[in-house]
Amino acid sequence: MTRPGVVVLHGLGGTPHSVLPITAAVHAGGYTTVSPKLPGHGTNPADLIDRTWDEWLAFVLDTCDELAARCGGRIVVIGQSMGASLALAAASQRSSIIGVGAINALVRAPDPDATEHLEHLMSRGRTMQPAGEPDLRDPAAHDSCYAELALTSLIQLGVGADAARTALPAITVPLFVASSDHDNVVDSASSDDLAAGVAGTVTRLRLANSGHVAALDFDHERLCRELLTWLVDLTDGSAAPA
Repeated sequence: MTRPGVVVLHGLGGTPHSVLPITAAVHAGGYTTVSPKLPGHGTNPADLIDRTWDEWLAFVLDTCDELAARCGGRIVVIGQSMGASLALAAASQRSSIIGVGAINALVRAPDPDATEHLEHLMSRGRTMQPAGEPDLRDPAAHDSCYAELALTSLIQLGVGADAARTALPAITVPLFVASSDHDNVVDSASSDDLAAGVAGTVTRLRLANSGHVAALDFDHERLCRELLTWLVDLTDGSAAPA
């Protein structure tokens, strides 16, 4: 049987570099792997202005369809942060997706006060805000990401989180859910909500030494190892961890 393909998705403001250790580990395990750059990313921060959740999700669905056609109609989608939200939403719409890996997923509806604040700033002509330093605890780690984020993209992130939350009851495939104990971007309780809200079996991993960008942080080797073990079990031992 053809091994399933694997799509690996980065988060808002990031690039495929943000999830590179996962992509490399899965590829080394013998899986056909793609890690696409989401629209508006990896160019100029202003390119995020007016990008929408629907556009990102449509892009991911197209990527999934293309890979599924090359891999016997079966794929797994792994995502970090907004990439995890996209993976979950995609899984509710594509029967070709046989498993989802969700790392520091955002699946909670946005705070109405925060959304109102963003809308107020935009009404006064503001378009961007500083993104801050990447949430990494390892001082040797580096993430390739935007220094600023479009306010519209932050609102769309909330739209996506709500869409992912709404999709949870329809997700029946196995899930790998990882959360970082030192995540300063997404409350780990969001991963708890995810694990409790789906119908499929859940493998849970807590990363004791990592921040939000877990694929690049102190626990990245353990994260990759556990993901590969889950992936091999999911795919009936068709590939072995490197």
